[in-house]
Amino acid sequence: MKFLSLKLLELLPVIGLAAFGGVTRTVAGKARGEAYSLRIAIPEIIIAVFSGLLIHWLTLDIGWSDNLRTATIALSGYSARSVLAIINSLFLNLIKKHPMKG
Repeated sequence: MKFLSLKLLELLPVIGLAAFGGVTRTVAGKARGEAYSLRIAIPEIIIAVFSGLLIHWLTLDIGWSDNLRTATIALSGYSARSVLAIINSLFLNLIKKHPMKG
């Protein structure tokens, strides 16, 4: 249980950055006249956090500076649906090129 708590505490800045990107996107959408309600905002923020976590884990071993990774995580929260579509496409292409054996 302590390990899980420490891991969650470690991921808290990532979750916060990605969520902030999602909130920013929701507010920017409102400025463009898109409908706004908590029923729209909460799922968008959850999707943004998921996107931010994926980008965090994908960029962990690349060796980027903390500043670049921070900006990438925040932007992935802002552009969550597009980021997830790109990751999905890349992942499916990788699976097609290197099928699992067994």
